[in-house]
Amino acid sequence: MERRVLSANERLVVELLLEHGSLSRSALARSAGLSKPATNDLVQRLVDAGFVAAVGEVSSVRRGPNAVHFRAVTDLAHVAGVEMQPEHVRVAIAGLEGRPLVELDLPRDDASPAAHVAEAVRRAAAKIGLGTSDLWKVVVGTPGVVTPDGDVDFVSGHPDWHTGQRDRLSQALGCPVRLENDVNLAALAESEEGRGADVDSFTLLRLDEGIGAATVLGGVLLRGARGYAGEIGFAPAMASSERIGDLETGYQSWVGRAAIDALVREQGMTHVSAEEVLTAPDTETGAARVRAEVVRRVAALVATVSTVIDPQRVVLSGALGEAGGERLATQIEEAISRDSPLRVQVVPAALGSGSVVIGALALVIDDLRDHVYGTPTAAVSSRAWRQRRGDP
Repeated sequence: MERRVLSANERLVVELLLEHGSLSRSALARSAGLSKPATNDLVQRLVDAGFVAAVGEVSSVRRGPNAVHFRAVTDLAHVAGVEMQPEHVRVAIAGLEGRPLVELDLPRDDASPAAHVAEAVRRAAAKIGLGTSDLWKVVVGTPGVVTPDGDVDFVSGHPDWHTGQRDRLSQALGCPVRLENDVNLAALAESEEGRGADVDSFTLLRLDEGIGAATVLGGVLLRGARGYAGEIGFAPAMASSERIGDLETGYQSWVGRAAIDALVREQGMTHVSAEEVLTAPDTETGAARVRAEVVRRVAALVATVSTVIDPQRVVLSGALGEAGGERLATQIEEAISRDSPLRVQVVPAALGSGSVVIGALALVIDDLRDHVYGTPTAAVSSRAWRQRRGDP
């Protein structure tokens, strides 16, 4: 049965319930800035239409209609967020509330990337009684360059993951698929509920097997004209580089995992991981030398980003960035301020390894709600709602 389009005030009530979980009529009226009679009427219409359900009564000295709490019905549609990496595929499926209902990690095997992603989504959906064709959309976070229309353009070192993967995945899953750069999704997650939530602009710098950057300006993810924004591993690390746009001479060769592992080996630490070195105490001389060189190199990279973007904050993510923690971030910040006129705050990421999937769900959840409720999010215009979201 086709659902009707919600009015702006009906959408406002549903958004409040999605945000808070459940509310009484009185609480809804206060939060929405509406009269109690108007709120009562809105709630009843939403219950009758199947968008809202009563969840019982709260303890109260004076019992009555206001004691009943209501919640949004969140299983009307579902989306999946996926992270695809060389060693695993991670999937989370969410309903209209945007929080994962099920999560699954599937180690990579010899199957093609598209087949492996499809199998992981299939298994995750089955855990909550869904088929993949029941999903409204699947967002896949992938390394490499993703075009503005949501397909893979280029992934270094992965010749079997190329243009056309979106359509292959959509056909295999029986639902629409959108691809997005994984570092972009991690930045989007940090902007929603991590270290970018309280600033207008920040750059997330991912330090791992590969390196990448993603910038959020005024709440908007900067993708660039062709999707190459943030592919900083290709940027020449030194002016003397003979080849431009090559991972072998770019920042990837200077601060990627292979480069940091080489620094560790140069200090004679053949059985120690880069993460262990970055977390070692300052009293361990070899580790301290490696860390000092990592600080120097990453500080140069952060300075390069800062001179072009000038973000309020740089967030270090990825296995290496997060292993260094607050200590590495502080040392990088101090090195930049000591050696240059630049002033930039450097902090470790807050969300860890799940950030790509969180960002994938965040990317699609507003569109899912617009699809189900019919009223664009922008139409929700209550002054109380705008103020709570920080809008003018």
